[in-house]
Amino acid sequence: MRRYLLVRAAWQAGVLFGFVSLAYVVAFVAPKTHVGHDPGYGGFLGDLARGSLGRSDAPQPGVAAPSIRSLVWDASWVTLSFLFLTGIFAVGLGALFAFATVRSPRWRSVVRGVGMIFVSLLPLWTGLYLAAYLGADWHVVRLGYCPLRASPEYPCHGLGSWLASLLLPAIALGIYFAGIYGRWLAAAFRKGAEEYRRDLEDGRDAAEAKRAARRRHGLAFAKQLSRDFAFAIGFGAFLEAVFGLPGLGRTVIFAAHGDAPLMAGSLVAASVLAAGVTFLVDVVCAARDPSFRRF
Repeated sequence: MRRYLLVRAAWQAGVLFGFVSLAYVVAFVAPKTHVGHDPGYGGFLGDLARGSLGRSDAPQPGVAAPSIRSLVWDASWVTLSFLFLTGIFAVGLGALFAFATVRSPRWRSVVRGVGMIFVSLLPLWTGLYLAAYLGADWHVVRLGYCPLRASPEYPCHGLGSWLASLLLPAIALGIYFAGIYGRWLAAAFRKGAEEYRRDLEDGRDAAEAKRAARRRHGLAFAKQLSRDFAFAIGFGAFLEAVFGLPGLGRTVIFAAHGDAPLMAGSLVAASVLAAGVTFLVDVVCAARDPSFRRF
């Protein structure tokens, strides 16, 4: 386990270093003109090592520029909240698809067809349609973000308003992943049932064989979710812009107009979140089941 932990940590550190370097290139090197001080590649890495991301471009002359770390922290919270609700919706709907596929042969073709449609839909277009009809035209839900705590920047706050502001973007992104997870879970159920029957034929205790199958495929699904987390951050960037969620993706899009330090800080934060979630899930899976200690 110690060797696996060291190798995975080194691997994730290398991947994170590559994405951090890419963030510097995208923010400071690629644009022909940008707003904000360029510390140089060495200075950029040194600032990150000290936990400093600098300051954003001041909105008005004479106004103190906000700290990028505070801006990125607030945006990270919004993104994590949005993706957490998306995961709940995607896994729940995917499990329902898998149950209907395995337990109800009559509905199997219908469920597969719906799942294929969901996978074929681009989350951006789905979000645009939901925002246009359910939000702008029919006023079923409120568009825009509502924080948990009162803030002068937002006209609403509270748990109910916060959840309502995240509902449509979570559905728009969740149905895409639900179509994938429905097939994945159905295949895992069939494979687990075969392994269970094979273990019983080999004389293994029924309860132990069932627990082993559930643990093995449950951990495999957790690894699948951790890998998809990085993709969800990328897909969610456009949905955050559509629904006005002040997350990391929307911050990157708006910072692309010239605020290079803010863009770099947002890209670094997204990279850290993706690498951290993947590493944590890998370690937990390896600790629970030695068969997952593969490189």
